[in-house]
Amino acid sequence: MTEHGADQRLTGVSGAQRNARPRRSRRAPIHDLLVAIDAPELSSEPWVVDGIDINSSGMGLVLPPELLEGTRVLLSFRLDEHELARLPATVQHKIGTSGGVRFEPWPDSERLKLLEHLVSVYETLG
Repeated sequence: MTEHGADQRLTGVSGAQRNARPRRSRRAPIHDLLVAIDAPELSSEPWVVDGIDINSSGMGLVLPPELLEGTRVLLSFRLDEHELARLPATVQHKIGTSGGVRFEPWPDSERLKLLEHLVSVYETLG
């Protein structure tokens, strides 16, 4: 059985339940990445937080207590030479001070910057 591969077993979960779950994509750790989170309906100033990990669907972040599940936010951050500004996202889950945000639809040109970064990271991870 592999840790994150197709052979991963979920005990106590039927085949139908397993097939109904969305497929989780591999998440790339992000070190020393600061992310500005704008939530205009909650604050006139953005929060600047640490990034934890990222994939093509969203990010893991350290989240301030004001941001609850379902909150719509705008994210700004820099990945290598790519500046990504005001990407729409929604807080999906929160456990303690960390949580996950799911990216909302955004322009393909901006999304391509993220995908290029992820490809380079995944190539180095082997």
